[in-house]
Amino acid sequence: MSSIITELLNKLLVEFKKEKNMTRIQKEVVDPIIHYSFKQMYPYILVTLILFCLTFILALLILLLLLKNNKYTNSLS
Repeated sequence: MSSIITELLNKLLVEFKKEKNMTRIQKEVVDPIIHYSFKQMYPYILVTLILFCLTFILALLILLLLLKNNKYTNSLS
């Protein structure tokens, strides 16, 4: 029984490695899975990108306020 399974797996691997079959598997299996996954994750990616941009802008504003406050404090001394 084990030799039959091993032989079957070897034949399957040989068929999978053929360029024609690899292209077909990619077009009919891999690409739809990637497309579906990206479609499902798109809202989360978008929200993460927006939060990252807002955090970056907030950090820049805080830095500018600190620099402005530091210049103002130094001019009073």
